[in-house]
Parts: sequence; structure tokens; C-alpha cells
Amino acid sequence: QFSAKMTEIVIRALQLEDFEEVETFLAEHFFKQEPLMLIPQEDPDQTTVIPEESELHRALIPQGLSVVAVDRSNGDRIVGVALSGTLEPADLEREYNEAQQKEDKFLLDKIHKLLSGVEWRANVFKHFGVERALYLYMLGVDASVRRQGLGTRLVSATIELGREHGFPVVTSTCTNLHSTRLMTALKMECILAQDYADYKNERGEIVLQPASPHTKASVVAIRL
Repeated sequence: QFSAKMTEIVIRALQLEDFEEVETFLAEHFFKQEPLMLIPQEDPDQTTVIPEESELHRALIPQGLSVVAVDRSNGDRIVGVALSGTLEPADLEREYNEAQQKEDKFLLDKIHKLLSGVEWRANVFKHFGVERALYLYMLGVDASVRRQGLGTRLVSATIELGREHGFPVVTSTCTNLHSTRLMTALKMECILAQDYADYKNERGEIVLQPASPHTKASVVAIRL
């Protein structure tokens, strides 16, 4: 039982006035679905979506590089989100340093530390010999319209936006098997992958172990 036909779902630019609805949407359809966020923690409060995360989302919107999918048959309800923004070499360096120095109080801190490390090592700027890239931070699709190609439409729209805005490269870090398959099917190449089983703390313990079949984080990119 699908709530919407794909023909009634349109993709448009994400506006600042969408912010509250997008945050509610991501809380439900991204953070409660993302395998890394579902790893059980000693204290359930550690899985809280930290305020800095929301601030990042708000800061990305004015760049005009994010898109939403809305269901025309259901009062333009948001059923998909792709949050993206400009990334430059200095951002990679800064995010890596900040994540390494920050105490891992929350699950999201651990995830950021892992991802910023993989992205820093992958270094898409060196790989492609470019000075800027469009970075896809987050892709979320409503559970009621999954497996109908909406994720692919959102990523394709993001790549198109990258072209329109003159970005030489679009990049993202896939943390689960679904997103990795989706993006590589769109001709994004894997630059570097980190197996979760090999990512350990100073005590030799695996830091993040999501459920099977999600075994690695992959930095993917496409030259435009």
C-alpha cells in the first residue's frame, strides 16, 4: 500500500520555511533509520540528535543546494530530503581536527569522528585535483515511498544542481549498503572505504558496529 504514486511526487529546492518540517522529517526518516544511529548505547540519551546537527542543517539551506521531494497528492507533505552544501579543502581539515579533539559524549560524535577521518584520508580534492566540491550530507526518504526510486531521483537532482552551479565534483560518504548501492549505480566511484570492524579505539574495541549487512563507510564521488 503506497501513500503516493511517483508521478505525484515532485522535487523542488529546499526553502528556509521548510526547516521545521525537514527537521521533523529527518528525525523520523533518517536518524531512526540510519544503521549507525541504531547501534545500542549504554545510555539511551547518547543517541540524541545534538543541537549542532540541527544548526548545520539550517546553515546549509541558504546555499540553495538542497532539495526536497513533496507529495502533491497529500498537501505537499515532504517525503524526501537531500541536504547538500559547498565543501572546500579547509573544511575537510577543520572538520577532521574538530572531531578528533571533541569528547565522544554522543553517538553522533563517534560517527562524526569516524566519517571526518575517512573523508580526510580520501581527500576528494587531491584525488580529482579540484578546490571545491558539492557535498551531499544527508539523504532521507519516507518509509511509505521507499523502493520506488525516490532516493535515486533526489541524488540525481543533487548532481544536476552541482552541474548548474559549476561544481567540478559531487561527493558523499555512504554509511550503509543501501546508499552505497544507490550512489554507485549513479556512476559515483568509491574513493575510499573504512570497514567498521577495523575502526577501533585506543583500547582495541570496535567503536561502531551497525547491524548486518552494513559493514563499511564509503566515500563516493563523481566528476562533473
